[in-house]
Amino acid sequence: MISKTLSSICGLLVVSTTFGTPSKLDSLLKELDRTIHAEKQLMSTKEKRINRLKQLLHSSTSVEAKFNIYDQIFDEYEVYICDSAYHYAQLISELAGRHGSQHWANESKLQTSSILTTSGMYPEAVDILRSVGKGQLSGDQLTDYYTNFYHAYNEWGEYAEYGYRQQYKSLGRAYQDSLLAILQPEHRSYAFEHAWRAIENGDYERANSLLFQRLPVTEPNTRDYSILTSMIGILFWYLDDIDRHKEYLAVSAISDINASIMENTSLRSLANVLFGEGDLSRANAYIKKSLNDANFYNARLRSIQISKLYPIIENAYQLERQQRQRELQTLLAVISVLSVLLALTVVYIIIQFRKLAEARKQTLLANDQLKDNNRSLAEANHIKEEYLGRFLNLCSTYIEKMETHHRRLYKTAKEGNLAALTEKLKSNTFIEEELAEFYQNFDHAFLKIFPRFIEQFNALLHREDHVMPKQGEILNAELRTFALIRLGITDSQRIAEFLRYSITTIYNYRSKFRNKATVPREQFEAAVMKISSFNA
Repeated sequence: MISKTLSSICGLLVVSTTFGTPSKLDSLLKELDRTIHAEKQLMSTKEKRINRLKQLLHSSTSVEAKFNIYDQIFDEYEVYICDSAYHYAQLISELAGRHGSQHWANESKLQTSSILTTSGMYPEAVDILRSVGKGQLSGDQLTDYYTNFYHAYNEWGEYAEYGYRQQYKSLGRAYQDSLLAILQPEHRSYAFEHAWRAIENGDYERANSLLFQRLPVTEPNTRDYSILTSMIGILFWYLDDIDRHKEYLAVSAISDINASIMENTSLRSLANVLFGEGDLSRANAYIKKSLNDANFYNARLRSIQISKLYPIIENAYQLERQQRQRELQTLLAVISVLSVLLALTVVYIIIQFRKLAEARKQTLLANDQLKDNNRSLAEANHIKEEYLGRFLNLCSTYIEKMETHHRRLYKTAKEGNLAALTEKLKSNTFIEEELAEFYQNFDHAFLKIFPRFIEQFNALLHREDHVMPKQGEILNAELRTFALIRLGITDSQRIAEFLRYSITTIYNYRSKFRNKATVPREQFEAAVMKISSFNA
């Protein structure tokens, strides 16, 4: 009996050591767990972004601006809160009705049909799509039109009974054919839709090529990235590569959470696979998270789908916990019998503890050094905050100037002097002067924080490619672009808006200096981020 127990303990140690070896999947699952814990903060960022858009509605003066804001809010809610997305689709419909815009009316119908399909209201979604005049649609709208018809009929076929299943599936495939016929290779949906058809046809090699060609050019933590990595996971399922199937489902789930996408399937699919493999703890946590997401999104069909799986996993998880408790009780009884043998182990442990104490001492010394370094970093960050605070005060001054300018315009308008008002509105002098002063203040503030920026930036370039401001300039447009990157603003769209350039110009600036860098081009912007503040 004792020999068998010792053998069992040794076996458990061997198994524990084997599975304790880190792997890519283990790392991804740990990252997924950390991302789930950070979900509230990520959702808060999403809510702030939506609230900013809603505030813009109060200040928007043109109908086109209001439509664009409604459209952006719908995009935010489409995979976040189903009812809210539906609401803003209806607001677009009302706006279209008031202003006689067929384009906006069609956009609202396409948005509404998408939400109804997600909610499982397939007949209603199809009825709305049938009311759309196909000949009146723009290129993107026609793509959405075929996509929505395809998804509505395809999903309707999944839940239909009797002979209707095949009928709806056939209709869905017909619309899928139409969609594939009009999609151009540069369209964001081209890889998705063609890869899915390839998977359905068993052409896994073509699907693999399409999806992995699209992956490097798709921004992480976006809806497209979530869909793309989920499809890659599905592809590996068909290829019977379960490890990579799980890896890409985990990547997709992480992307869903980072992007606050509540209309998701990857986490539920991953929970199902882990459940089948016996990882009941994670499977239970993930299926609970999926159910919470579905309830938050408030699409009843998704909640019903997950609710069918949830009690199965939860029950198995509770049974496993009970089994573990019984095993623990048995193990404790065995330990009591083997207490004499464990006395020798205690002696060994004491020796190891002494070694551990010495190691802990060294760790504490290292921690003290780390604390010193952190204090130095905190001091530097405090200095940066002081200067950025000054910069924000300048922004406040700009707002006050704008208010004064607005009052002057209002006074002119109130006096009925339309000619003077028109002349003032046509003039760009005020804006150009304020922009020039704004950029000058930005340049001064930035160079106070990073006084050696120009010198250190040029150190990353070949001598013949050095960049120097012209007479009277503090920073030129190219240096200002990389100044923003050094401050952590890396999105080209945001940089273009800040500098009032086209996004193509910003892309060209970034590409040009990557090619001129003395460091590898893919490391150039990381090197810019390391440019030190003050004289550090």
